[in-house]
Amino acid sequence: MLAFFKFYFSRSTRVATFSAILFFLSALTTGGVIYNRQHALENRLLENLLWAGYQFDREVREFRLTLMKSTRSDNVTVDDVLLRYEILFSRQSLFFQGEIGRIVAQLEDIEEVVKETQIRILEMETLLETLWDYPAGLNSALIATLLQDTVELQQLTSTILVETNAHVSHKRSEERRVLTHLYGLVLLLIILLMFSGGMLVRALILESRSSDLKAQALEAKSQALNEAAKQAEKASLAKSEFMAVMSHEIRTPLNGVVGMADLLSEEVKTPSAKTYLAALKRSAESLRAVINDILDYTKIESGRLDLDVQPFDLHQCIDQLCESYTLRETKAKVTFSYTIDPLLPRFVMGDIARFRQVIMNLINNGLKFTEEGFVKCHVKALGDDNVLVEVHDTGCGIADADHTQLFSAFSQVDTSMARRHEGTGLGLAICKRLVAAMQGEIGFNSQQGLGSRFWFTVRMPETDPPMVYQTGESQRELTTKQKHHILVVEDNPLNQTVARVMLERLGQQVTIAKNGLEALDLLQVDHSRVDLVLMDMQMPKLDGTETTQRWRDYEAVHQLPRLPIVSMTANVMPEHRERCMQSGMDDMIHKPFTRDELNLVICRYLSNDEILAVENVDGHSPKSHQSLGDTVGAVQVLDKRLCEELKSTFEPRALGALLSTFLTRLGERSARLNAYWQSEDRQALCQEAHSLKGASSSLGCAAIAEQASQLEQAALEASFSELAIYLERLVVLQVTTQQALEQESMLV
Repeated sequence: MLAFFKFYFSRSTRVATFSAILFFLSALTTGGVIYNRQHALENRLLENLLWAGYQFDREVREFRLTLMKSTRSDNVTVDDVLLRYEILFSRQSLFFQGEIGRIVAQLEDIEEVVKETQIRILEMETLLETLWDYPAGLNSALIATLLQDTVELQQLTSTILVETNAHVSHKRSEERRVLTHLYGLVLLLIILLMFSGGMLVRALILESRSSDLKAQALEAKSQALNEAAKQAEKASLAKSEFMAVMSHEIRTPLNGVVGMADLLSEEVKTPSAKTYLAALKRSAESLRAVINDILDYTKIESGRLDLDVQPFDLHQCIDQLCESYTLRETKAKVTFSYTIDPLLPRFVMGDIARFRQVIMNLINNGLKFTEEGFVKCHVKALGDDNVLVEVHDTGCGIADADHTQLFSAFSQVDTSMARRHEGTGLGLAICKRLVAAMQGEIGFNSQQGLGSRFWFTVRMPETDPPMVYQTGESQRELTTKQKHHILVVEDNPLNQTVARVMLERLGQQVTIAKNGLEALDLLQVDHSRVDLVLMDMQMPKLDGTETTQRWRDYEAVHQLPRLPIVSMTANVMPEHRERCMQSGMDDMIHKPFTRDELNLVICRYLSNDEILAVENVDGHSPKSHQSLGDTVGAVQVLDKRLCEELKSTFEPRALGALLSTFLTRLGERSARLNAYWQSEDRQALCQEAHSLKGASSSLGCAAIAEQASQLEQAALEASFSELAIYLERLVVLQVTTQQALEQESMLV
């Protein structure tokens, strides 16, 4: 507290404040003393003492008068005499009881006289004792004796009365003197308090002026900082725009290079041509990796890097990744190997793409900087859902002086060796940020000339086996079994050729539109024949987002089925993806793309039982109720764990009745949802979807719960044509879920 005052207030202000507080407390203390003294004076028994003395003296006189009346036979009986004596005795006994007795004991002058009166009264009691049994004993001689004693007693009580008055007067005078001194002290404290208050006011005025000056200075600095922040924001925006433009401008011709190289791989026959083509593809892939590094770092710096957490097969991921390195043509003197801990869980939750990116970066660095020896990768479980990945190499190692800058951006610790290899110096900086985003840490041990050990840990909770699509060559074969009509909207002639030839090689029928207006005209005339649209983002006359918005509006007006539209763009920033989704597109494919990547899009949006097979990652075909093909891929219909819990908790009949009631009410909910959709009541639609999500999730109907959750999120902002798709999916899911429950024997 003292440090607080020293920091915020000047010395004069602190002194004045403490003085005012001190004097105020002193005045309160003095006032309390005065009050207590006054209260003590009012409650003292001085008045009672004075009153007791007066009553004692009066009763002596009354007793004497009664005796004198008895001598004149004025109807005074023995009982009257004894009554007056009893009263006299009681008055005298007050001087020996309670507070009055304690006060009398403190007054030596009065105490002696009181004791003398006690002796006289006791002598009278001896004379009157016989009258209780023999009233006739009250004769003139006894009365005379008693009168003589009362005269002497009267003198003593008069003395007591005088001494008591004197004592009370003295005490009152003393109290007044003390109170006078206290009043003077209070007056002095009030004067000092007013003085310190004045000093405090003066100090506060000076402090206020100083604070105003400081506030003005701070305001000036704040304005300067705001201007600097605006300039920095403008610079950041300009950088982002520059990165977006550069990404598009570089990726557009690169798409042609990668695409043509992919297509030429089936045309060339001679070994030398294959060698040249392989070199071309490696160069294109290296260039794409450099661009991706720069864009990834830009996303991380702007805080817009999102992880796509999905269940995946960890063993399969590592096997596929590392097998590609074992089959790759590497340096003759460098061998690559990998091992997997048997205790490592197979199916985990995580971002497989980012996980692979970190491992590949570490392995690539090991191979890049190892001239002779080995590069080994080992993956094992650490417990608590943590996975450890280690990459050992016998390369050149890292000097101790360079350890601190290893994870810095745009930094290469050995520039002489780095010049012989490709790279931006961003790889490890990106890895560090990615590992941190995945709730892990990264580090290394290295000794120059002996090699390095890089390691990182990430948190990947174990999960159930996911449902996946077939990919690669088998998927390509499936795709070619049935032709689809695909509209490619692209203004660049080279990219038109790449997309057209790739699609034709995949067995698809292709139509080219040079811009958005041409695409809209074609769709309005022949939309029933088009199965999928690949839409470029940046085109003359009408860009991709505006074209998509216009077509979605046309679909809604004419009540047409939703046509899948996938963006083909070289823009990869998060805001570009958001623009695509808001315009009504279904997905994005980034330039440059390969034939397999393009084929995956076709399988995703043009899938049916003839061309797309869904299987578990462990190679077993699932039951028909376990997945549902839609625009977001395979969806698990039932939550197996929750279903097992429900089976163990409820009796079969009770569980069957509960699920039957849910399915019956699901039809009623669908009717209400359609009514809200037709009346365009977004709020009611959102609330009903939320209610459906809670009911279905509690009963293990995972697919319905997921669809209801998506509908709830989209209800307030998405177009009504998009909302209609969600409602149609719910109708399909109702039948699928009922079939799944029947196959699980949950509907009795």
